Amino acid sequence: MEQGMLDTAAMPAKLEQWLAAHVAPATVQSYSIMTGGFSRVMAKVDLRWASGENETLVLRGDPPPELATLDSDRDAEWALLSALAGVDEIPTPEAKWYIDDESLFGTKAILIDFVEGGSLQAAMDAGLDLGNTIDPFTSMLAAVGSVEPHRVPLPAPNSWDAHMDDLIGRWKAVADRNGESLPFVRYIASWLDRRRPEPVPLRLVHGDFQQGNIVDTPTGWQVVDWEFARIGDPREDLGYYAAYAAAVPPNLLDHDMDGFLNAYRAKTGLTEAQVNPVTLGYFTVLSTIGTLDSLYSGLDAMARGERHGIGVAYNSQLIAVGNDQFVDAIDGLEAALAAAEG
Repeated sequence: MEQGMLDTAAMPAKLEQWLAAHVAPATVQSYSIMTGGFSRVMAKVDLRWASGENETLVLRGDPPPELATLDSDRDAEWALLSALAGVDEIPTPEAKWYIDDESLFGTKAILIDFVEGGSLQAAMDAGLDLGNTIDPFTSMLAAVGSVEPHRVPLPAPNSWDAHMDDLIGRWKAVADRNGESLPFVRYIASWLDRRRPEPVPLRLVHGDFQQGNIVDTPTGWQVVDWEFARIGDPREDLGYYAAYAAAVPPNLLDHDMDGFLNAYRAKTGLTEAQVNPVTLGYFTVLSTIGTLDSLYSGLDAMARGERHGIGVAYNSQLIAVGNDQFVDAIDGLEAALAAAEG
């Protein structure tokens, strides 16, 4: 079976070949697979250039198709990372070069600066003060949600309503194409359509904004893993974080929801009608469709014998976890909305 970037014996020579042809001669002193991510393969590459200078990079690409758990587009990711180099308010490691020919590594791949530091998740697990984390975290979240569509090379919906139609339609599409009946997914889609919140301006959405995708470097935080970025409602990132942190604590919202939402509103200029516990719950459900879609697709592919591996099987348990969260969120929202409407 072709291992692509996972072939640690063959990759150094292949990478040296590409660098010599497209950048400059260099020796790969070490090549090691990085752990921690689920959707992409990442390798830490220690280089020595012909000039004698040393540099460490991250090579990011796709796993072999039969091992894939989530799908995304390297062309779009490279274009976005290139554009983010000019967005000063969002610190992210610089994307240096793009290998768009799949024949060499078995995948398109991006070479990105390696930054020293651990994830914010690890720092929080080690006891980072959560109260003092809310302000910088909401600042980073608001910075992403402040980027207007024209500043990044991502397709923009025609309107907020059209975007919501598309997201809710994806829930319906998951149920329509799945090999098994999914009445729960159809119920969620119907509920989301009926309970749409007040609109806000469309902005950049990271798509996987959580503490595992923030690197705590000696010079400050940097946001990584932009593969699911899109133009949408910025509250999608807020809701996605709520869903993620409920399953992978510590949860800054549980620590101080009022303080978190107050800080987020102050930094984004959104009103209390637009950002409140009810809209947070709504987007906690809505924003997970990208992940849910990929999880169901992965399970379908495994059932057909097209994919295998522990990653697909392991990630499938997230569906049950998510369903529990959706039920709890909807029950709480319906109670709150009924009280307000009464």
